[in-house]
Amino acid sequence: MQKIILKEHHNYVAFFLTFACNLNCNYCINNHSNNLKVKRNKMLTANEWARAAERLILRDDLPLTLQGGEPTLYRGFYEFVNNIKNNIKLDLLTNMQFDEREFAEKTPLKLFLRDAPYAPIRVSYHPAQNDIAEIIKKTEYLQARGFRIGIYAVLPPDAKKAEEILLLQKELVAAGFDFRIKEFLGEYNGKIYGQFKYQDAVSNKPLKNCECRTTELLVAPNGLIYSCHSHLYAARYEIGHILDENFNADLIDIFRECNYYGDCNPCDVKIKTNRFQIFGHTSVEIRNIKEK
Repeated sequence: MQKIILKEHHNYVAFFLTFACNLNCNYCINNHSNNLKVKRNKMLTANEWARAAERLILRDDLPLTLQGGEPTLYRGFYEFVNNIKNNIKLDLLTNMQFDEREFAEKTPLKLFLRDAPYAPIRVSYHPAQNDIAEIIKKTEYLQARGFRIGIYAVLPPDAKKAEEILLLQKELVAAGFDFRIKEFLGEYNGKIYGQFKYQDAVSNKPLKNCECRTTELLVAPNGLIYSCHSHLYAARYEIGHILDENFNADLIDIFRECNYYGDCNPCDVKIKTNRFQIFGHTSVEIRNIKEK
């Protein structure tokens, strides 16, 4: 198959190996507006994911991110990471509910070694869902074997819970861990939280029409490609398939009509840091917003 050559302005490439997760967070960003669905097409095999990865021509500053759900729940996870034959680098978003010894034994370290302002393996800590002591133990084990780990937690809008997270961050940073805070996105007690370029895009008010263009390549568990997280999770408006010979990077750059402005996923419209950790980036560009 022809190669997919990602361009300088393309900021993120993600394979969502599975939407399954062994946590049950009530603020899960994947299920914003209760939209999470899975098209019942055939899920990609480990060999097909490897073929898809081999199509990608990525720069040194643009890794392939494996995520989900919890990507390590994908049954072919270790087969996939051991069958990647090109020289791309991987990032992993995980809740770390895996066996750290099995991970260290079966995962090629070289895939996760690159110079970046953040850790290639980023662990989400969710209080009352996964245990911070267990995360610390596993982080120490994997770091001793050469993996670079970052721990991340969402800062909740509840003041008491936020204070607990900030205190934990202070303690762990002092102990030498890379522990970072992410802002809470979405609705809490009737208020929308998050700094968005298009503020009413996540309002869930009467939907509007618009045209939208992405900077990301997002691939669902069945191989379908979507232009934003909202469409990805809701399984609508696919723009291609990762194993389609005719798909190329030019198809990422097209403004596409959308009838769901107002139901955008916060990840797509928030103002955030780009892959260089420079603040001011937004994943999508939206124009021609109109009432239906």
